[in-house]
Amino acid sequence: MSVSRNSHIPLYQQIANDLQNKIENHIYEPGQRLPSENELTEEYQVSRLTVRKSIKLLLENDLIIIQQGKGMYVKFPAIQTDIMNDVLDVSNFKGIFETLTMQGLNLKIKLVKYGEEQIPKNIAEALGCPLDTKIRTIYRLFYLKDMPIAYNITYLSPDLAFTKEMVDEVEQQPLSTLIRSNNNNSHLHLEEISCSIGVRPVTNDISKMLDVAIGHPLMTLSRVFYYKNATPLVVGVMYLNTDCYQFTIKSKSKDENNEASLEMLSIY
Repeated sequence: MSVSRNSHIPLYQQIANDLQNKIENHIYEPGQRLPSENELTEEYQVSRLTVRKSIKLLLENDLIIIQQGKGMYVKFPAIQTDIMNDVLDVSNFKGIFETLTMQGLNLKIKLVKYGEEQIPKNIAEALGCPLDTKIRTIYRLFYLKDMPIAYNITYLSPDLAFTKEMVDEVEQQPLSTLIRSNNNNSHLHLEEISCSIGVRPVTNDISKMLDVAIGHPLMTLSRVFYYKNATPLVVGVMYLNTDCYQFTIKSKSKDENNEASLEMLSIY
């Protein structure tokens, strides 16, 4: 589109209108990175100040987000996860992959790293392992389009079967599905999930993974998964981009006192 310099509509408004139209018509899709300020300046043949005023309008209309040093992205509608019926449902547990896929979102998983590691004291305590135990640890990054939305670290107990073939599949399948698929885990049944949800400033390493500034607030979801005889076998720590994720609580389940039950356990 070329802007009209003879129009009564200011140039910055014309550009903002054009970009909004492209977003609404999915020329730029949710999670997609927009052209840079320099590229927009060249495309519309206007000053950088004009482009910045256009960007300000898009921000005010909640159409885009800016990640410092990374660029502008088309904003997703807020991703909602129901704590009681998604995050903590033992009988029908769904991880982030299943939850977002059911919402029609195209989630991609990248395996960042896998190996045996010395783990922090709080994780060792959660798994009931000696502090000097080396634990198999899986680092994964979750994307929607171009935007990284979550960084997950999963710690696996030595008592859980997890093979090299299963590692090769972590970018294709939910981790919970892979664990269930191994015959050596067939006797295990998920009995309990303990959870902690909080917000903490992002550290340097994670800021690079999620393309956010150091100190940016990240939502954290920490869970301990208990199997047969209340044995903790998996600990997961998820860092979620607060620009596009939120939790809700909607529960119809009842405990023995006929009251909704939600147990939170911190493992920080």
